[in-house]
Amino acid sequence: MSKKLKDVLKTLFSLSLGLLIIWLLYRKTNLNELWQITKSANFVILTVSLLFTLAGNVIRGYRWEIFIRSLGYRPKMASVVFATLGNYAVNYLLPRAGDFWRCAAVTRYDKVPFAKTFETYLIDKFLDMIAVVVVVILSIVLNIDFFISYTKENPSFQESIIRIFSSVWLYMAVAVGVLLVVLLFTVFKHTKIALKIKGLWEVVQYDLKLISQIKEKKRIIGYTVLIWVAFYLNFYVGFLAFDFTKDLGLIACFIVFAMSNIGVAVPVQGGIGAWHFMVISSLVILGVGSPEAKAFAGAVFTIQLVWLILCGVFGILALPYVKRNEPDAQ
Repeated sequence: MSKKLKDVLKTLFSLSLGLLIIWLLYRKTNLNELWQITKSANFVILTVSLLFTLAGNVIRGYRWEIFIRSLGYRPKMASVVFATLGNYAVNYLLPRAGDFWRCAAVTRYDKVPFAKTFETYLIDKFLDMIAVVVVVILSIVLNIDFFISYTKENPSFQESIIRIFSSVWLYMAVAVGVLLVVLLFTVFKHTKIALKIKGLWEVVQYDLKLISQIKEKKRIIGYTVLIWVAFYLNFYVGFLAFDFTKDLGLIACFIVFAMSNIGVAVPVQGGIGAWHFMVISSLVILGVGSPEAKAFAGAVFTIQLVWLILCGVFGILALPYVKRNEPDAQ
């Protein structure tokens, strides 16, 4: 089977899974009622919320540029930002392919080796993973009662987590993985693949040392905070667009925001379905009616999806026109 066919099949499977979840969530919903609730939203406010999404992704590009520059390369800031925006449009075409495309775009247009762009991308991504964990933990601290109620109302959610961490197969896979690594670097340490991995790891270690010496650590932390504040404000402004969510408050919004990020982590196309489930089930626990919760999730996700694709297409089309005669001033 060719790689191209595998990618297509992976995309279709991921998208089908997401659409299946959507169908299960909305199959018994009165679509006319759903549309009437959706029409009652303030679309001017929803449009304003999109600006925070754009701001967060632009700042994410600024942060990534710091990591690339720490390795001695000077891509144009506009290139890095446009590549970051384009990342999301490509991701909706092929799951996670946008992450590689983003790195390849900076490699192509700004002559930064792909290995370097990908290293820095992984570090950039790791920061966002930490941020998501912090957001979820903070939401639990702010309202532990919500999470107790959530697990009671959604026993399958709790059972899935328990099943994962109590699975013998999980621990067997970890044990086999560790054994293979140990064998590779002991018994088979002189093989071509072991020597290549060792050489690559030495390069990565050197680059990580350079990155650890970045003087702009405060800027990186500041950018990370701003990124997630922007994403939260996007969500909160979306709450203000609907009569049934606008009075829930900052903390309730923060909890739903945290749960939505858990949904995005599920390996389905763009979080389709999983995001909806987490948002709808969270809103219902907070007292919002099921039809209203479904209308909110459907409207906000769809508008965000279209916006991300439009911004991404703009970034992709703008990349070739960035002036690269001189490096950005430092």
